[in-house]
Amino acid sequence: MANTSLHQKDVRELQRLAQEAPVRHQPARRRAPSRAAMLELIDILSRWSATGLALIAGLGVYLALTVGRAYPARAACWALLMIGALWVCRRLRTQFRSGGASAGHPFHWRASYTSCLSVLGVIFASAPILLTPAGAPGPMYLQIAAITLIGGFAAAMAHSAHLATAAALAAPAAILPLLSALRTGDTALITAVFALSAMGLAVTYGLSKVIAADAARRNPRTTLLRRSTTNFEEYAPNTASAPPATSVL
Repeated sequence: MANTSLHQKDVRELQRLAQEAPVRHQPARRRAPSRAAMLELIDILSRWSATGLALIAGLGVYLALTVGRAYPARAACWALLMIGALWVCRRLRTQFRSGGASAGHPFHWRASYTSCLSVLGVIFASAPILLTPAGAPGPMYLQIAAITLIGGFAAAMAHSAHLATAAALAAPAAILPLLSALRTGDTALITAVFALSAMGLAVTYGLSKVIAADAARRNPRTTLLRRSTTNFEEYAPNTASAPPATSVL
């Protein structure tokens, strides 16, 4: 019946009904950053990551030498795991920065580097669990936990150009020391580790958003029409039908 009544109305009545109809405003979608912005973030990640890897390597050597005096077997196993993960991450970064095969696929490189960095982050953040047994002295455990927290979040901030890559270091640095603190049963220590973890996660997330926003502002999205070279004849002047030029001589 509604369709029949609409067909019986003239153009003016249909226009009036269209103006009086309620308009549904769709929520504005959040636009993804431009490709140029993402490439700039990958370049920043490849440059700043050297600082994060160097920091983790230095703190790893310090922890291995310090704890190795009391627990040499634990320190040796943990150090071997750290060396292997660091070597893979550093090799990926060096190949990308030197213009190797991975430089032509920056997004694939970022995914591979993030996956390897997540392994390194878990190994480094597990230092309070792997290096110290249950009956370890309290000062030694506090030193290892503090170094793990501070070093893990500092290295994550050096990788904050990509949020997922930064989370590969920040998430283990927040979770594993907290689990080791739960093993002690000290309420004050658990509260302190939880507060530091929450603050480190918030700072890392905020820094990542600021860097991404700056890159998006420097490289805005464009709405230019992309034309394929195969369809160039559609836009080029039709010269095939033009009459041949005649000479006056």
